[in-house]
Amino acid sequence: MHEGYLLVLPVRHFRAAGDLAGNHLDEFVRVCKWVGDVLKRQYGPYILFEHGTRSEGVGGCGIYHAHLHAVPLAQVPDPVEALKLRFPCTELTDLKEIRERSTGLASYLFYRDSHARHYVFDTGPLPSQYMRKLIADAQANEHWDWRIAGREERLLATIRRLSGQFDNAQGFPDVPTYDAL
Repeated sequence: MHEGYLLVLPVRHFRAAGDLAGNHLDEFVRVCKWVGDVLKRQYGPYILFEHGTRSEGVGGCGIYHAHLHAVPLAQVPDPVEALKLRFPCTELTDLKEIRERSTGLASYLFYRDSHARHYVFDTGPLPSQYMRKLIADAQANEHWDWRIAGREERLLATIRRLSGQFDNAQGFPDVPTYDAL
């Protein structure tokens, strides 16, 4: 993947973003918006996605803790139309609907496209890193597997570019401290 790739995850344990509720979901939505605003200013169009998996071994996820991938597209066409051709989906008003729209799905793909439209795709089990590979294929990039692809230079470039953007919760004054959790 390329520079700017981030993960957004709650501190408390939830298997999937679709399992967050109440204040946890509200805060997660605000953090995702904040991260997205930073990415848009720094890199342009971006997407968010999650392979939501509610039980280990169902596929699509190697880490069983809710986490959204925030990915600048860097001149790559948004793969949302390809996803719509492959999987049934429901369009959401926003991320806050993820819980109700993913209820009953053992595995799903949450996707926020580059035009800020939100979807839940009923994918069933997906291969691990499905979306990373889909995006890398669109870039003609063979380095999609986080387990083996060298990313240190891109990681350091991301840190240099975004350093200070998230310091002291700028623009996000109501972030709780760890003591409040």
